[in-house]
Amino acid sequence: MKVLFIHPSSGHIEYASNYYVTTSALLPPLGILYLARMLEKNGRRAEVIDCNAEGVREDTIRKAVKSSEAVGMTLYCHPHEQNISKSIAKLIREIDSDIPIIIGGPHSTLLPEQSLLDHKANICVRGRGDSIINPIIEAILGKRDLSSIPNIYYREGERIRHTKPEKISMKLDELPFPARHLVDKYEYGFMQGKRIAKGRLTSIITSRGCVNKCNFCNLHAHIPECSFRSAENIKKEIEDITNNGYKTLAFVDDNFMMRKKLVTEIMDYIKNNDLDLRLWIFGARADSAERSLFKKMRDAGTEAINFGIESGSQEVLDYYDKKLTISQIKKAVYLSKEMGFFTTATFIIGAPIETKNHINQTIKFSSSLPLDSAVFFVFHYTYKSKLWEDSVKDGKIRSDEFRVVPNKSRGLGNFTPEELMKYTRKANIHFFLNPHRLIRTVNNAITLKDFRAFVQGLQMFKKIATERS
Repeated sequence: MKVLFIHPSSGHIEYASNYYVTTSALLPPLGILYLARMLEKNGRRAEVIDCNAEGVREDTIRKAVKSSEAVGMTLYCHPHEQNISKSIAKLIREIDSDIPIIIGGPHSTLLPEQSLLDHKANICVRGRGDSIINPIIEAILGKRDLSSIPNIYYREGERIRHTKPEKISMKLDELPFPARHLVDKYEYGFMQGKRIAKGRLTSIITSRGCVNKCNFCNLHAHIPECSFRSAENIKKEIEDITNNGYKTLAFVDDNFMMRKKLVTEIMDYIKNNDLDLRLWIFGARADSAERSLFKKMRDAGTEAINFGIESGSQEVLDYYDKKLTISQIKKAVYLSKEMGFFTTATFIIGAPIETKNHINQTIKFSSSLPLDSAVFFVFHYTYKSKLWEDSVKDGKIRSDEFRVVPNKSRGLGNFTPEELMKYTRKANIHFFLNPHRLIRTVNNAITLKDFRAFVQGLQMFKKIATERS
């Protein structure tokens, strides 16, 4: 039996309402590759279409669906991503009205019944699918009942049924390594259409979940508990990755730096074994910055790191329960640049309590830091986050609204969506056209032959200019 997995990403980041920037094929769809490997271990075949890498190509999807017995899709919460996945589901049903469609991912976990209806799917997985993907296929083949499989919603005739939620006992160390060979046809490491990785790139996780509970984040709603891999298991996968010729490795945990002892051990392993890897760290917390640790990261080959900074106002950071200070952020960014890392950060514009002064603090703060790049998101009330739940209790948000832009007309923040869009654009202009950053990126391009920040700044300038014209 062959299962087709589709990663229906749009390949865009929304900087503000209806203001998109192309990300291109940055990272492989690791979750899907784990599921595919589980199937392969059971003697089944799998194929992967990554729409983030090749776009939504009807001819490719049509050919793959016709040669498959089931289709799986990952669903994301952003409305734009939802539109993409719904259109693909509609296309699948036009190609084959009877083929089983299995959906999973964050949106499916949070809103399973609605996801089934919206995507004309047969089965929806809530939470981790690693341990139940093979039982689901067995049920499709008629070898067991869907009612015996925990954590799913499914169609039975015209009715939608669901099974008992159960805590998954499978440990991360028990998972086989992702089926990376299924995306060998793609090239990753691109941002805004420009290649920024050196050599073949892949990604890895050392944990799932996050120990922190920021008020704006809904991660705990679909990954309520942290699970961790052992250092030995991680080392084995890194060895496998290097043996397969990858040169750039991205750590894509929700909070990779939360286990500093493990990070130290992994970096020592990479360095001591001369693995010749370039390392990217995503989602690092700024309070993780320690000189000795960052030196080990540098010596092991770390070349890029991303910090979730969110705001330049301590008042807003405290409101988010970020458990982070402005001084810690400064220390982390300056130490990162001292180590020679390509340093990026994310910021959020428009928290419910934010005033014009708060936003200007963030804009000024972001431009004052020696960052190579930054992303400025508009704040959203995300389904099941604490701030979303508070607003539902206050009657300002309906329980069926899963992603809401602040709007002062609804008592949700101090600005309209249009005003927040303008502030986000202002932040991009101030950051990317900041003279200090321009001088720094030109110097890096000339002396270090590192054109990534320069190219990204040029792409953002073109985007800003186009939007303003």
